[in-house]
Amino acid sequence: MEELRAGNPLVAGAVTIVPIERCSLHSAAWNMGCWLSGFKEPYAIIVRDADGVRALDTEAREIPLQSLLREIPDLDALLAQSV
Repeated sequence: MEELRAGNPLVAGAVTIVPIERCSLHSAAWNMGCWLSGFKEPYAIIVRDADGVRALDTEAREIPLQSLLREIPDLDALLAQSV
């Protein structure tokens, strides 16, 4: 299972930053037992400021906000709350 998730928004003055993280969980089971592993890593950030709302990847390149809105349930509601 792999998914993108929105972290808790950080607010500093008139700027809101929403971290986007990639989470993955893998498991396997066999006669001798089971195996479980997972990770969470940074994927992008969403910045809301006087210039508008934009998404940046981990190398500070702008990425389409719409793609994150499609992949992350309730991201639009979270962004609306952080106005």
